Amino acid sequence: MSLEDILPLKLHQTPLVTCASSHSIHQVVRLMSKHNVGSVVILENGYPIGIVTDRDVAVRALAKEPAVSLADPVRVIMSSPVKTVRSHQGIQDAIKIMKQSKVRRLPVINDAGSAVGIITFADLYTLLTHAMNDLRFIVAPKAGFEFGKLVA
Repeated sequence: MSLEDILPLKLHQTPLVTCASSHSIHQVVRLMSKHNVGSVVILENGYPIGIVTDRDVAVRALAKEPAVSLADPVRVIMSSPVKTVRSHQGIQDAIKIMKQSKVRRLPVINDAGSAVGIITFADLYTLLTHAMNDLRFIVAPKAGFEFGKLVA
């Protein structure tokens, strides 16, 4: 299954939230709060050039000595270059990139390199958990679980 197949299903769960690198850290935090997300992808002419996570705000801005001002541009704390995955690639490709890069969020780009979505560790975990649950019905269609115990 390619990420192109997954993105339309999950847009309401983890929307792609973006801004320019000139936006202030405070504006980015407000975007995260407004959209209930843990990251904002930083774009330049539609192309991802960085990403800022809630952890970046905490560690790179607030915990720094001296603290970075929330009025500073987000480029001061963004992770760049950002790791991405192409929309035609599959789940395993995304997992491999996340594992190798030690990241939990990947902007999804089209063949032109423009950002079209984001795939997160939580998205993949949820998708694979549902797939594993569906597999159990192949083996035992009437079986179920009750408080962690198999019920036949």
